[in-house]
Amino acid sequence: MKGSFLIFLTGMVALTAYADGDQSAMENAIDVTVVGTIHTGIFTIGGETTGTTITAKGITWELELGDVPALRETAESLNGRKVTVRGDLERRRGVEIAERWIVTVSELEGPGDTRGDGR
Repeated sequence: MKGSFLIFLTGMVALTAYADGDQSAMENAIDVTVVGTIHTGIFTIGGETTGTTITAKGITWELELGDVPALRETAESLNGRKVTVRGDLERRRGVEIAERWIVTVSELEGPGDTRGDGR
């Protein structure tokens, strides 16, 4: 519970509910913006990692960059630097790591980048 509370303090978090035309089929989402230090090339026991993390105010989340080459290249080029990440936050259960918090990245900006698409 304490960890969940800290997530809300770290970035600008908007909790939204929306429906795709059918009010009975509502889906919950947590959209986050995190400004912190990005790290790439991360390895863990059992391979339970996306390989990329962001740390802000002492809290670290994994970043899911998907199959977007521009996001991966940008993340690698900014390794160890301050970035702004926007995306959807989710909690995944693991084997070695019981609870993993992962941001599926939709935008990644380095210092001075205003495009937000990772290019």
